[in-house]
Parts: sequence; C-alpha cells; structure tokens
Amino acid sequence: MKRSRAAFTLLEVALSIGILSFGLTAVVSVYMLSLKWAEEIRIDLTALQSGRIALFDAGVLMKKDFSPAGFTNNDSVAKGYVNDYFIVRSFDNEVNLPTGMGKYVDVHVKVYYGGNDEDGTLAHEIFAQQIVHADYNP
Repeated sequence: MKRSRAAFTLLEVALSIGILSFGLTAVVSVYMLSLKWAEEIRIDLTALQSGRIALFDAGVLMKKDFSPAGFTNNDSVAKGYVNDYFIVRSFDNEVNLPTGMGKYVDVHVKVYYGGNDEDGTLAHEIFAQQIVHADYNP
C-alpha cells in the first residue's frame, strides 16, 4: 500500500502569501486614512472652539510670546493667538444702544491654522451679532 504525501505546492503557497499581503495592505491603508481624518477633525473642532472663545472675549487674544495682546471687545479689529490658532476678530455695522449702554455690532471672526492671516490656512469663519457693552467709568 502506497501512502500519498499531503503537502502544499509552491504555487499554492505563493498565491496565499499574495492574498495575505494584499489584505494587510488594505487594512494598513484604512488605518492610516482614519488617523488622517482624526487629525483633521481635531484641528477643525479646536479651531471652532478657539474662534468661539475670541468671539465672546477679545481679551483672551495673545501675542506669539504668550503675553496678552491687549485687546478689548471695544476694539474694531483684534488679532492674536488662542490655542496656537491665529484669530482675527473684527466688527462693523455699529448701532448705538439707547442711553449710551453700548453698541450692537456684526462680529466676524476668522481662525487660521499653521500661520497668521497672511500665510496660514483659514480653518473657520464665524459671523455673529453681538452687544458690546460700553466701558464702565464710575
């Protein structure tokens, strides 16, 4: 009685290695793409939150050396950094409120990533209407 040998041929082994490497390449490429998307989402969300902070209070804007930029909400144009994003906050269409309590303005906030307003990438733009209270002078 003759025994038959059970073994894989060289062609079968080469084919299975090819299929395995193709599958692993697909998994790695999907993983790398998901990492890229996660980074883009992180930049988008932190840029939006930084812009919202500057919309509320222009006093949070900092210079590049992390010293206060010295702006207030009464400044018509304020530029500075929040969370490593360069922010330009401006307003126009001023309407004075009765009895000198402040003014009603259209606020425009631009948030730049990777530089300032000249060489950075615009990450977000926020438009809002806001009441800017007059300075309190007792």
